[in-house]
Amino acid sequence: MVRNFYNLAAMLTRLPVEVNPYRLVEQGRVFDGVSDIASLNRIEDLLADKDGTLSVNLTFYRNESALPALKGQIEGDLSLICQRCLDKMSLPISTTVGLVFVSSDEKAQSLQDGYETYLVEDSRILLNDLIEDEVLLSIPQLVVHEKCEPYRPLIEATPETISQTVHEEKENPFAVLQNLKNPDK
Repeated sequence: MVRNFYNLAAMLTRLPVEVNPYRLVEQGRVFDGVSDIASLNRIEDLLADKDGTLSVNLTFYRNESALPALKGQIEGDLSLICQRCLDKMSLPISTTVGLVFVSSDEKAQSLQDGYETYLVEDSRILLNDLIEDEVLLSIPQLVVHEKCEPYRPLIEATPETISQTVHEEKENPFAVLQNLKNPDK
């Protein structure tokens, strides 16, 4: 009997795959659930580990201008690869979602500034794509630890190494050409 309770709890936290946002707005639906990090296909090259979930809270409603809208919160920890040292690093994600649904680019352009729009084609959206879009926007362009060493050690040039390099003249393979240019020498 206890096992059935946990299965029911897991089913309640799953988010639907495909939804009609306009219908959800009319119903005033609220989703509290989780999204698997492994399902974030567009950032899989940045991920060091695909285990874990993101906590998602989404509310479908009509905003103050009576436009179909969505507000919510996405939180969790992503395990990414540091682009400087190539080690694993944790990036906490906490992003606020706030957007208005539109059915065409013309409608999006006609809206006043200040609205983030989300294009809905065929009255359906894949909820995971929407979540992934918001996660992508919250990842910095350069994912690095605050303090880390580069993958390859830097070679520092000191005055001594510079003078050694200058004094160590190598035979110039083009010296013969110099003689052709000035035949008097």
